[in-house]
Amino acid sequence: MADSRQLDKFIIRLPDGMRERISDAALKQHTSMNSLVIKALEEFLDGQQRQQLLLDALSEQIKRLEHGKTPA
Repeated sequence: MADSRQLDKFIIRLPDGMRERISDAALKQHTSMNSLVIKALEEFLDGQQRQQLLLDALSEQIKRLEHGKTPA
């Protein structure tokens, strides 16, 4: 893994109580707060990508049905 001083950094402002929630969750999972936040962001972004793929596939099916073609 790269030296943490060379990694991209991003500062965020957390609403009241969120830091404690993240800290508690990280302790329960035996990981760092940073790792927990990174994992949550990756899961969110992956979910957004999967959602877009599903919406695109649904849109294609609707177009096929509107044009009288049978679904693939």
